[in-house]
Amino acid sequence: MNRARLVGLTLALLALGAVSLMAAPTKPAAKRGSGARVLSPEDSNAVLVKVGSDVITRRTLEQRLREIPEQYRATYATPEGRKQLLDRMVEERLWLQDAEKNGVEKRPDIVAQLAQQRRDLLIRTWINEIMATNPAPSDSESQVYYEEHLNEFKTPATVTLRHIQLKKELDAKRVLTLARGKGADWNKLVTQWTTDSLTRTNGGSLGTVTREGSFASIGAQPALAESAIALGDGGIGGPYRTDRGYHVLKVERVTPDGVRSFDQVKSFIARQLGQQRQQSFYQEALARTRARIGVTPDSAVIRSYVSARKNARDMFQDAQNAGGAEQRIAAYRGVVEAWPDADVTPQALFMVGFIQSEELQQHDEAEKAFRELLRRYPKSELTASAQWMIEHMRTQDAPDFMQTSSDTAQAPGAKGR
Repeated sequence: MNRARLVGLTLALLALGAVSLMAAPTKPAAKRGSGARVLSPEDSNAVLVKVGSDVITRRTLEQRLREIPEQYRATYATPEGRKQLLDRMVEERLWLQDAEKNGVEKRPDIVAQLAQQRRDLLIRTWINEIMATNPAPSDSESQVYYEEHLNEFKTPATVTLRHIQLKKELDAKRVLTLARGKGADWNKLVTQWTTDSLTRTNGGSLGTVTREGSFASIGAQPALAESAIALGDGGIGGPYRTDRGYHVLKVERVTPDGVRSFDQVKSFIARQLGQQRQQSFYQEALARTRARIGVTPDSAVIRSYVSARKNARDMFQDAQNAGGAEQRIAAYRGVVEAWPDADVTPQALFMVGFIQSEELQQHDEAEKAFRELLRRYPKSELTASAQWMIEHMRTQDAPDFMQTSSDTAQAPGAKGR
């Protein structure tokens, strides 16, 4: 296997979290002299490579091999594979030490990500261990559930049938007589008589349906399905009238209503009970942990926090996404009322007038909004636009300062608080 493929596979394993980013460093081998023991190349602590202040030993490499998923391990068990893995570990150590020397691990975003990963790993590991103590439902429990919920496991009656479709009732009666005759060749009768082009070449097969009669070729025909079930196995009957014409039926097999056996549904019941039990078990474990550790909420502070009003910019964004014209007008008005002094408020008020004028054609109401803007925010950069709308909105003139495709245009320099 070439180096590129081995390195690529190793990178893939790293991405999956299968190969640790760095094996634990081992102490360097004792130096020669002063009575120090000289390590044999076969010794597990023998240093294979020094990388700066770190070392990679045989033990380190063997540990890395054990960490690789079994299905990939054979790739690295060969001399070439071990060498490629060792090269990869050297690259890791180089980049890790270089990143540490350049302070990457101290960056706030990296610290936050590491803290999050640590938190998630600890929580996930501990919860999995707790949940593993919840025993799976026994067969006897599943049996009890099965007997108490038999209606859930009922199977509807089905019928497998064929038909010959005809336009005239007289022809259908004739075909019925021929079909019931001694030595009748059903497939030949289908080819000769049926008007259903979709089933002419397969002996008139309509497949298997339930009493609802959802036929693939002739649509929903519940009465036809009921008639076929009533005929029973091997029955030939007709003519039966539908919106497609008249039908002569040949029933191949009828399977009556039934109930699936316990063995057929046991695994399904076990999964269902297991999921229900997991939820209950988790909530009980959470309640015990909560009581043991203690949780003391401050209702007043929580209420103040969750009910805190949004800032002007967030409210303006909500107004843009509010939906219909009336909803957006109400939302923009909410910005004006909640944040009368915010930099984005003149824009919200302008949008009230603009929607009333351009979308609802309510020019009088729009003029009131524009004049309110002029009165309350005379220094706004939107005053010229508002004045133009007052003078021209009842005409067909198009303003050259507005992005009329949406209400997301912002006044120059507008900033929400």
